[in-house]
Amino acid sequence: MQNLYPLFERNRILKKELLWSLRDYSFAHIQLEYQEYDQGILRGYEIKVRENDLVIGPGIFKYGNFVCLQTEEERIPYSPKEQPQYLRMKVEVDRTSPDYIAYKMEYYVTTDEKKEENEFELCRFHLRSGARLRDQYRDFGDMETEYDTVSLIHSEWGGLGGKTLSPAIIKYFARIVLESENSQLEDRTFAYLCLTQPGTIPVHVLVSYISKRSGMKKETVGNNQLIYRSLCSIIEEIQKGGEKSAGIRKERHRIIVD
Repeated sequence: MQNLYPLFERNRILKKELLWSLRDYSFAHIQLEYQEYDQGILRGYEIKVRENDLVIGPGIFKYGNFVCLQTEEERIPYSPKEQPQYLRMKVEVDRTSPDYIAYKMEYYVTTDEKKEENEFELCRFHLRSGARLRDQYRDFGDMETEYDTVSLIHSEWGGLGGKTLSPAIIKYFARIVLESENSQLEDRTFAYLCLTQPGTIPVHVLVSYISKRSGMKKETVGNNQLIYRSLCSIIEEIQKGGEKSAGIRKERHRIIVD
């Protein structure tokens, strides 16, 4: 086997073999990079609220074994409804052409809780009449606020070894940990990993950290909502640690000399 690298120099003609090489590299590189990831969002897809639109940022998405690219923003209109709404992506595969396979991605907002196998949740919200939808959070626990708030907890991210939690949630957790003077060494180590890791954190890493930090059995931390709530409990414990530490510092220390 050989790898062909075209020389882009003046007066050199790109032969068909070199064009095939360019084609293969462009697809093979990204396919190989994410071949061990579960299907779902891999990078990007930041969700922002702008007036009456939900704005979906550029990103990378895996459907089956194929990695799809979204290179531009998508704006999806929304309106208040007295029930939960779901922003979803629907992927359809068009094999009618003999020259290519087309992966078509459609974005829409629905009130239907059920979804098909080729549909993926990006976020959910419950916007009441007269209220404004927000994508900023007061604190970590606010990310699960039921009304008028964009929730990323159930967004479908693909990671090594299975579905995992949105990086936006994990990085927010990590920043809070590093800002706290009461976080432990294992908390700070985990936080540094979260902030420096591109893309998602594998679900088994999240579950392992939560299990060791809280004493919970790994099998009880099963889905995104349980993982998020476990991280909430850890944040609460870290923040309450300030009172304990203050009490310890007030105690008089004695040195006993024999």
